[in-house]
Amino acid sequence: QTTAAETGRQALRVLQSESSSADKASACKDLAVYGTGEAAPALGALLADEQLAAWARIALEAIPGPAAEEALRNALPKLQGRLLVGVINSIGVRRDAQAVRPLAAKLGDANADVASAAAVALGHIGGNDAAQALLTALAKSPQSVRSALAEGCILCAERWLEEGQTTQAARLYEAVRQIGRAHV
Repeated sequence: QTTAAETGRQALRVLQSESSSADKASACKDLAVYGTGEAAPALGALLADEQLAAWARIALEAIPGPAAEEALRNALPKLQGRLLVGVINSIGVRRDAQAVRPLAAKLGDANADVASAAAVALGHIGGNDAAQALLTALAKSPQSVRSALAEGCILCAERWLEEGQTTQAARLYEAVRQIGRAHV
């Protein structure tokens, strides 16, 4: 009988081999369940692969520890378009506070999908730095990104409400309300 650790090691060997994309996708599924931080670099290498990026992200979202977050952050400057949006979404799922600065830089991206994904991811991460980046961008945002920025602000505010930080939450809600009024 195969142990969880052995299953994870076998899946990692498949990723590092010349196996087919189908076999590597199956290995990513196994790593989502049995993977450790040891697999993060190999999964990170797949984030630029059109066929395997989504499978790699699923595993990276599930693997505990900082190595998976680092692999996702390292991919940010290397990707664009849909692949970049996927990585940004995964960073949001992981709520990686170390990604706030690079995500804030993406709020002004020419690709509205990238900027929107960054806004929502920052909302999931929450905290003062994320909220400030969202508020700054909200004040000068193009229409195509404004609703995602507002969503990010609301997500931040909801996190603050859960933590009992009602003053900060009210400030964000009010900022969204004011922008909504100004652009009606």
